Amino acid sequence: MAYVALYRQWRPQDFDNLIGQEHINTTLKNAIASGKVAHAYLFAGPRGTGKTSTAKILAKALNCVDGPTPSPCNKCPNCERITAGTSMDVFEIDAASNRGIDEIRDLREAVKFAPVEGRYKVYIIDEVHMLTAEAFNALLKTLEEPPAHVVFVLATTESHKIPATIHSRCQRYDFRRIPAADIEKRLAVVAADSGLDIDAEALELIARHADGGLRDALSVLDQCTALGEGRIDAAAVRGLLGLIGHEWVWRLTDAMAARDAAAVLLALEELVVLGKDVRQLLLELAQHGRSLMLYKAAPDAAGLETYSTDRTILAGQSAKFSHDELVRMIQILQSAANDAKWSAEPRITAEIALLAVCRRDDSGDLAALAARVAALEAALDGAGAPKPRPAAPPRPAPAPAAVHTPAPSPASASAADAKPAVAALHEGAGHKEIWDAVLKELLAEGKRSVHACVSQGELADLAAGQATVQFTSSFAKERSEKEDYRQIIEKGLAQITGRAIKLNCVSAAAPRPAKAEPAAARAGGAPEAGEDHPALHQALKMFGGKIIKQENNEEV
Repeated sequence: MAYVALYRQWRPQDFDNLIGQEHINTTLKNAIASGKVAHAYLFAGPRGTGKTSTAKILAKALNCVDGPTPSPCNKCPNCERITAGTSMDVFEIDAASNRGIDEIRDLREAVKFAPVEGRYKVYIIDEVHMLTAEAFNALLKTLEEPPAHVVFVLATTESHKIPATIHSRCQRYDFRRIPAADIEKRLAVVAADSGLDIDAEALELIARHADGGLRDALSVLDQCTALGEGRIDAAAVRGLLGLIGHEWVWRLTDAMAARDAAAVLLALEELVVLGKDVRQLLLELAQHGRSLMLYKAAPDAAGLETYSTDRTILAGQSAKFSHDELVRMIQILQSAANDAKWSAEPRITAEIALLAVCRRDDSGDLAALAARVAALEAALDGAGAPKPRPAAPPRPAPAPAAVHTPAPSPASASAADAKPAVAALHEGAGHKEIWDAVLKELLAEGKRSVHACVSQGELADLAAGQATVQFTSSFAKERSEKEDYRQIIEKGLAQITGRAIKLNCVSAAAPRPAKAEPAAARAGGAPEAGEDHPALHQALKMFGGKIIKQENNEEV
């Protein structure tokens, strides 16, 4: 007799043996016991979680000689034929290869006939999402109102591809991923029954690698039976599955935490020489990063399935990363694993990703950025740095003390000591030096456009925290009063005087011609009044352009 794979030998034959789907077992058993069997079911969920097995159990429960019953006997001819796949009343249809409208038309004709051996004809359409849109449309009416002796079971791993019109005509059951602990228990029973000597750690590794699918786990266990005689340990299973191993992952994680690019590249080189799959390495590093993130967020949480169960390792390595660093590391590794799947040189993809983790930038980490700002502030405070520049003490070079003024009288000595800069600034002789110092400061800071504008004015008065600057050009005055230029000028004044100064711009009284020249004289070539004005030439120098004459019809 031909060898039968373990996942076929151990396919559940009744609802009680269906692992990890208790919510579905209970509902279907109660529906059968109460006679409320629906005409169409939609089983959705990941692969290997028992969708097709549940459909066959439902078919046996409906067609068992003792039925309909929630507990089929598995001994009567109907149950045995359904188990063997030879029943004439149970039809398994693979929608991936029978997805056209012609196959669905044939099915619509076949459902009209009564069952041959049992009470119900059961149509199990696997991977139903593969049907074409036309095939779905052809199935709609039959699925909504089938004959009383027909039950449809639609199974799919991609329920989002099922049209809403199909959803509304079925009772939907969502199959969950089977917990790793339940898979491990089932594997232990199967291994003991098969006479397979295997370590508990190896079973745990298989259960975690199965990712919630019992069929995948049984297939891997079936492979282990071919490893040879003797006890099967975790190292053998890891080699069989092509896994990298905890030791290598921990070593690489420590190197990335230390930002040791050389150690990371050397470890990757060793793994490549050993024939390890680069994409598998990236996936396992991402899984371990997830374990560190979960442990850092909830160290006392129980029941979380992690890549590593060694809490000492999790505690030590999670402390070396911030939460944001772990999130970014996982994102980089997962993105690289996706790229490596299609890359001609996956090793280069892995090297780029690992170096990106090693040389991670803290600029996007708000906590790290806040810490850097706090450190800079502490360093400035420790060095005795001045506060914001407007409140800084006056500079020595342009200090008013350098102005040659008469010595103050004894009566005013105390006032001069209290406010030396202000006492000197009120002297008319000091205004020009202060204004020249402001202009030099603007040039030193590269504010040439501001300098070109304000150099057309002069400091007329400085009193009560206000600097009055007199301009001969109305344009220069208006431009200096704009918010951007005003802030720059006030900042320069504060740096020179050592206190906050408000800017007040005024226009100088310009002499106006006693009488405008006749238009005929201007037309004869006399220059237009104001064309030789210095402010006009300064504006042309700053902004370019040309002079356009405009007729003045105003009567003088």
